[in-house]
Amino acid sequence: MTWLSPPHPGEFVRTEIIEPRGLTVVEAAAALGVSRPALSAFLNGRSDLSGTMALRIEKAFGVNVKKLMRMQADFDSARIRKQEDEINVEPYGVRAVRERSTPYETLHVDNAVMRRLREEAERRRTTASELLEAALRRVLAEPSRVDADPDALKPLPTWYLGQPRVDIADRDALYRLMEEE
Repeated sequence: MTWLSPPHPGEFVRTEIIEPRGLTVVEAAAALGVSRPALSAFLNGRSDLSGTMALRIEKAFGVNVKKLMRMQADFDSARIRKQEDEINVEPYGVRAVRERSTPYETLHVDNAVMRRLREEAERRRTTASELLEAALRRVLAEPSRVDADPDALKPLPTWYLGQPRVDIADRDALYRLMEEE
């Protein structure tokens, strides 16, 4: 899956705060009470935003600390997500399931589908989790309707500890179920 990388918060501060005010890095550093090299490293993405720096930016320029820290968290999440394939960790308990030869599937919902689920959930005044659960219950309760389409889901369910574990590979089937509710 391709992940879009959000900008480093330093880029936001440089392009939306420092440059529009016509400040030099030296002037901005003085306003923030930090050294020029420290501010320069942050503005150019060579160092991360600290809580202290975020508070300094809020006090000097009025940008909310939470907004700045969310930008840093989003940037960090995207950066670590790029290493996802290098980290091989199974969900806890999967090994025991595999040893018993019981198939285990996980539910993977990409960002576009999650965005659609959230929009639909808001329209219906519920949560995306509840919508997804309801759609999965319908799939489990009426597999013949879904199985009739050759491009639809594989036969369901696979059970583990009394709970269904499924892989929804066909997002169109999921949408059809959501729309039928």
